Amino acid sequence: MSFCGDSSTAELPLFQGEDGGAIPTSPLQLLFRPITNHTANLVAVESHYAHRKAPITWAFGAFFNNNLVGIITFGKPPSQHLCIGVCGRENQERVYELNRLWMNDICPKNSESRFIGWALRELSKIKPALIIVSYADTEQNHSGIVYRSTNWIYTGQTKPVLEYQVKGIKMHSKTVSNSVPQSTDKKSKKQMLEELYGDNFYMKERSKKHRFVYFCNPKDRMLLKWDVEQPKTNPCINQDSK
Repeated sequence: MSFCGDSSTAELPLFQGEDGGAIPTSPLQLLFRPITNHTANLVAVESHYAHRKAPITWAFGAFFNNNLVGIITFGKPPSQHLCIGVCGRENQERVYELNRLWMNDICPKNSESRFIGWALRELSKIKPALIIVSYADTEQNHSGIVYRSTNWIYTGQTKPVLEYQVKGIKMHSKTVSNSVPQSTDKKSKKQMLEELYGDNFYMKERSKKHRFVYFCNPKDRMLLKWDVEQPKTNPCINQDSK
């Protein structure tokens, strides 16, 4: 799948990187520039493994011959608990999430890490005090290689969490939860969902995710509340898309 370039965005200089030249593209042929949130979400829904939109504040695209071959997006995490937990309540407004990363298979090796590095440098110019969180999903065999190679801090795996699901319907757990109104007769959320969806409603354990944090200002690393861990490497796991 390819999308034509967004004419409303100004082209930026070609990204200069190391030779990584797998045919048909090389790093020198990839062009990185801002794209609209709408375009990014169109690609995310069609091509990203989650197949759903994300809340986007900043979106960037990777182009080859004016065709969109990659996206990276950043937005405010939906969890206030997460925003507070990273670096404390006083820094919660600075916390954002890298919530979508996808690149076409035609892109050469190491394109994802180069794309992430470029986007982080751009964000550091826009908001130099940003604190960014991102996850690598173990269910997708993602280990976070692209984050380790771009100086993110590894803070271990997320804890197991049960999430709401509906058979035959592709919905995020939060969407399922919000599909019923607040109870007025002291019924639990689970009871109301069982009444609404019947036997199609079920709960499953969410896959664990590797969690990473990036500070646009390296001096802010001292603010981190989470424990820093040493990631375990697995040579059998491929470089991943967010």
